[in-house]
Amino acid sequence: MTLSPRFLRPLLAGLVVLSLLPLATGCDVHQNDDVVVIGNDIIVRNFFIDGGDLEISGDQLIGSYNREEVALTSDVVDEGAVLLYADGSLLLSGGGGTWTALPFTVGVDEDEDLFIDYTVSYTYSYDLQDLYIDVVASDTIYPFEDMARTEFKLVLIPGNLFVGSNKTAIDYTDYEAVKRAYNLPD
Repeated sequence: MTLSPRFLRPLLAGLVVLSLLPLATGCDVHQNDDVVVIGNDIIVRNFFIDGGDLEISGDQLIGSYNREEVALTSDVVDEGAVLLYADGSLLLSGGGGTWTALPFTVGVDEDEDLFIDYTVSYTYSYDLQDLYIDVVASDTIYPFEDMARTEFKLVLIPGNLFVGSNKTAIDYTDYEAVKRAYNLPD
């Protein structure tokens, strides 16, 4: 039985709301599976996607992922920061344990002849309801379905902490710098 998107969207929205209920407890640091809230202001959310989660375009060059994200408030979107990082192993072999800021592009050498056969770019965008991740290949030979399960880290910083502070001089492409500046947990 296949459910239509018309029925899935309210169901998923309800599940997201239920998963965020623990965030309303007022804890200074609260961890719930993949969600960490710092003083009920900064949200750090880890999640995984793989090739099976991507919707592939008709020309076989773009794999798109859409994630409903109820924590994307107008304050965060308009005045704050929406940062997305990928596990470093996606960019570098053996890079696990590090975080690479999106967007970035990787050159792929399929046959190890020292020439790049194609590139794959990882980008993201967002609105007040959704986070969108696009994987864009320069050639149709990229096997989207084989994309390894990859961990992503979403950091949402409200406007009063982003604009109203001296933290705008931070290198936001460096997750370790962001972590230190905002006292984020590992």
